[in-house]
Amino acid sequence: MSGELVLASEFQQAFPTIAAGLKKCQSIFDSIHSFADIERTFLMGAGLSPNTYRCYLEAVKQFYAFTGGKHPLQVVPGDIEAWYEELAARVDRNTASLRIRGLKKFFAGIRTVIPFYTSPFELMTDKLIKKLNKTKKGNRTKAALSLAEVKRLLAWLLGWDPEMHAILFFLCTSGLRSAEFLSLHWRDVSFHEGAWTCTFTGKGGADAQQELYGPAVEALRALRRSTPPEAQLFPLDYHQLWTAFKKTGKAAREAGIITRTLQFSPHICRRTYATLLYQGGMKLRAVQNLTRHANIETLCKHYIDDNEPASPVLERIFA
Repeated sequence: MSGELVLASEFQQAFPTIAAGLKKCQSIFDSIHSFADIERTFLMGAGLSPNTYRCYLEAVKQFYAFTGGKHPLQVVPGDIEAWYEELAARVDRNTASLRIRGLKKFFAGIRTVIPFYTSPFELMTDKLIKKLNKTKKGNRTKAALSLAEVKRLLAWLLGWDPEMHAILFFLCTSGLRSAEFLSLHWRDVSFHEGAWTCTFTGKGGADAQQELYGPAVEALRALRRSTPPEAQLFPLDYHQLWTAFKKTGKAAREAGIITRTLQFSPHICRRTYATLLYQGGMKLRAVQNLTRHANIETLCKHYIDDNEPASPVLERIFA
């Protein structure tokens, strides 16, 4: 929407509140010039963590790209259903549902700023709402990379893509969420008493600190001629990181580096981190502390991939 909104004088006299609301609506949308403006105007203000807002904004960006830049006031339930179908064809149901929740928050934000606006989610049938909220039930533990797979990948990536080597090495040895990793600047990373750590805003807006693996930090530093404090640890946004992982997973399978069917995304590194620590002998409570999971059941059910056969254990016991 641009330019002065012209209303018939009769309409303004008959519906002064609506007329004022439409002018306010135009003024708000005229002030939107970037996705940062969208985040500030329609997403922020709920007291959520920066990572949550980034997740919501990523959903808005993906939907905007899918619709070819369709104006939010022109979006109908069918547009959202079509996007959901496209999402469900390339990601799992839980991820698609998460994106839908982010988009719903965006339209709810418009509804908050423009009270007379009706969100497309408010126009949906119960059947469509149920479809969009559908998630995969049961034990949703997703596969992690084994230690052997991590070593093969890292060795292969050194020649195929050194930047991806550094990213995978860092994420698999830090357990950071992708949003946490992307938010880091070199000023957030420090070396003290023989150990590397980083500080950041974690899930739920809490201040967090994470131990880092020295060789992985050095691998990232080796990619840069200099690492000024204000520089981002790795200059990517979430979509670029996600795309890089998809490309890497496809190439690794074609090269025979990975032979299993895995959902290769940034989050596989976090599951791998938790699994390798546990399989390496670390106690569950310690793994929980390092992954910053409030619920140890969530950690066991969704992150640690540990399907050891019983026979070798029983043979050791009864030997």
